[in-house]
Amino acid sequence: MLKINSLSSRQSLVPNMINKSNLDNNFEVESQDSSELLKMKQLVYSDAPKAANSQTNSINIKPGEIKNIGNIEGYPLNISFDANGMMSTSFSIPIHSSVGAVTPEDMFAANVASSYTPAQINKANSIVSRFQLLNSVANGTMSVNQYNSTDFGQNTMSTSELLTSLGIDVSKSFSFNGKSFYLDNQGNLHASLPASQLNAIQ
Repeated sequence: MLKINSLSSRQSLVPNMINKSNLDNNFEVESQDSSELLKMKQLVYSDAPKAANSQTNSINIKPGEIKNIGNIEGYPLNISFDANGMMSTSFSIPIHSSVGAVTPEDMFAANVASSYTPAQINKANSIVSRFQLLNSVANGTMSVNQYNSTDFGQNTMSTSELLTSLGIDVSKSFSFNGKSFYLDNQGNLHASLPASQLNAIQ
């Protein structure tokens, strides 16, 4: 897999005819669209439901679902994970690299990648990187300790900033895909013990 927003020999095959109006026009669903292209077009659709629910202080996203996690200068930032954990967003769509003619999927992914400025893409990546790793913790592929010890760099939004932007109240516990967490005063992530385990400890 490769991300189309990174330079590659594959990307150089795509004709230099890409702009925002092209992207808008290419969103129209056509009867000959492949299932992969249809999913790509759905990903950039602006009416995706929000991943976070402020009333329940929870975040939920299942494999295959498309959820919104914010907007970048008015452009919706939608995200989706496949069954293997591969992530796609409305700002960066991975495609299968292959040798041969450029496919409609290649063209659409390239349209998406070139429709935003580097600053917009960097801002999207700041949000997406944090969300992706929180998702990994919630799904058990990364431990809380690994998460807290990971150096995300200055360009990545903090956990507190991300959660607050999603409408999550960080002063109390929150859930992500059914797992309960909380932030300490330093902004470190902790898993909340279920009541059954607390009773066992006591």
